Amino acid sequence: MQWTIAELASEAAAAVERLGIEAPNGKVGEVPDVRMLRYYGSLGLLDRPADVRGRTAYYERRHLLQVIAVKRLQADGETLAQAQRRLLGRTDAELETIARLDEVKQRKRFWAQAPDLHSAPVSAPAPAEMSVGVHLAPGCTVLFTPERTLDAADLAAIRAAGRELLHTLERRGIVAAERNTP
Repeated sequence: MQWTIAELASEAAAAVERLGIEAPNGKVGEVPDVRMLRYYGSLGLLDRPADVRGRTAYYERRHLLQVIAVKRLQADGETLAQAQRRLLGRTDAELETIARLDEVKQRKRFWAQAPDLHSAPVSAPAPAEMSVGVHLAPGCTVLFTPERTLDAADLAAIRAAGRELLHTLERRGIVAAERNTP
């Protein structure tokens, strides 16, 4: 299969999303786009196009493997220079190993699952009970009524679990992308 650079960017973005590859520090662009792929090409992280017809360049599976491998290495904390050194001269099989295509990150998606109504409380909370809001980012606060007093570990765990929710809300344009990560 062959892709234009825009189609390759789309395929790579879908693969990064499906594999759950995320930048660890928020400084690295997570979703590959045409501009990023052109930059990778200028650094030698992406091979020259497999074919050029007229003014259109076409890319193949190897190019997709290179992009995914770079994103995996970045997610593991490596710089582009380190990725460049690691990927230089690699075979397709070696790129597949580095890209870890079979390793789909199992992220907890607690808000995407229907609650078990058989174990849920039947009655509404008493008026004396207090709801607690845990601020995740500007414009996003999780509100609930806890069964006990929260400690620092509880707050840290809630904020950590909320990162994926924030990422989804940002991707869908529901909350602003500029935020301080909890």
